[in-house]
Amino acid sequence: MKYIFTLLLFTIFISTNILSSDEISEDCSSKNVPSSERSFSNNFSGNFNGKNLQYTASLKEKILYEKDNPNEPMASFFYTEYIVASDKNRPVIFSFNGGPGSASLWLHMGVLGPKVIKVPSDASDDGSAPYKIVDNKLSPLSDADLVFIDPIGTGYSRAVGCHEPEEFWGVSEDPKIIAEFIRRWINDNKRWNSPRYILGESYGGIRGPLLVSELRSGSITPIEVNGLLMVAPASDYQYLVFHPGNNSPHYGFLPSYAATAYYHGKIETDRSLQEFYEDSKKFSLEVYGPALLKGTRISEDQKNSVMKQYSEFTGLSLKFVEDFDMRIDPSSFRKELLRDEGYSVGRLDSRYKNSDYMAGGQYPDTDVSSEGFMSAYVSAIHTWFSEIGVEMKMLYQSGDYDVYSSWKHPQEWKGNDFGYVNTVPDIARAQRYNKDFKVYVSCGLYDLATPCFTAENFMYDNTVDMSRVVFSEFEAGHMMYNHQPSFDRFLKEIREFIVNN
Repeated sequence: MKYIFTLLLFTIFISTNILSSDEISEDCSSKNVPSSERSFSNNFSGNFNGKNLQYTASLKEKILYEKDNPNEPMASFFYTEYIVASDKNRPVIFSFNGGPGSASLWLHMGVLGPKVIKVPSDASDDGSAPYKIVDNKLSPLSDADLVFIDPIGTGYSRAVGCHEPEEFWGVSEDPKIIAEFIRRWINDNKRWNSPRYILGESYGGIRGPLLVSELRSGSITPIEVNGLLMVAPASDYQYLVFHPGNNSPHYGFLPSYAATAYYHGKIETDRSLQEFYEDSKKFSLEVYGPALLKGTRISEDQKNSVMKQYSEFTGLSLKFVEDFDMRIDPSSFRKELLRDEGYSVGRLDSRYKNSDYMAGGQYPDTDVSSEGFMSAYVSAIHTWFSEIGVEMKMLYQSGDYDVYSSWKHPQEWKGNDFGYVNTVPDIARAQRYNKDFKVYVSCGLYDLATPCFTAENFMYDNTVDMSRVVFSEFEAGHMMYNHQPSFDRFLKEIREFIVNN
């Protein structure tokens, strides 16, 4: 009898828990899910690359559902699209920024969209509103429809239903949900036969290649991509992470140190910037890199010779180079280069300079280049949204540190026990199995976040067919389009890449 009573209690307990679980599931399924997908649109006209076009600008929401349970919502994606209805098979460019944790407003309002913000081209501060928002006559909208994606946790995009945002924040998780969004967009808009391009900036150099792989051979309907465009890419962390014993970033960053020192007048030379930069790459690859590899096996005379050349290329004192054992991280360089003038230089764009709270110390207070333009971009996106007719009460997250700090990086990455994420092999694989797949890489000489030479090194280091890659360097920073001559050339090259593909 006692056994039967215990069993009955246990059954009631389990039944109650199941009921509670079901009730919770019912309650959370509709959490933050709108009754219908929100959409704001307006019609405009413009002249782009000599073409007079009518286009529809929209901010839209797309609810994504669980793969195995199509009634269960999991994510609300907001995106901005620009559609020219004249050709149902026009190319489509899917664009995003990086972070991770950044919305797409930087590429959107900085260079690609039909309206762009103009910040000072000479690396001076953007000041306060009103800012200059102008028609972008060079926008690739002339030849392709544009879709700007805000990943979950950025812009207005959020996790919904019974799902938490952290489920989508990770190197492996992120491309899967964005690939599902792209598949839905293609299907909903009946654009299966349109050429497709992926364009990403910074961490977009991680997201982009993984997204290409996920689309073409992942867990959803196979979708080939015509081209991948990477702006200031961070595609191989081994070339970007300054860990003890990892020499790859040191010889990858040095040419950008050299370009920065040249720009700020710390170099005595008759050579042009381009000549000096090319010499610094040659030194880095043929002298400095091998010297680092020797470690303590290097002779004293050879080490002294290398340090002297390092000092001459970077504008840093020989004593400073000696104190750092020829291994100077970018934050220390940014603080030291103009210390005698009372300035630190920028990270995203080392043309920028400003004073810190104290001249002393090893690191700058902030990235002066980010301080120099961020407000203008945020004002621009909201101003343009109001013209489209957007009415949203929720906060537009231009960037979110919570996303960045919560991002999951695999402890082991494809056999690499130390976890240096490297997505360049995904580019090489796409080339091998898609004869039409092309790649465009752009970078800025004054970028101390993801320098040009690091991108050049990892592209050549991973069996990529460089004959199918356009590699373009600009006398600008991470966002090279903040520099007007680079803005013009960048868009010319983007258009050529799309039209000639």
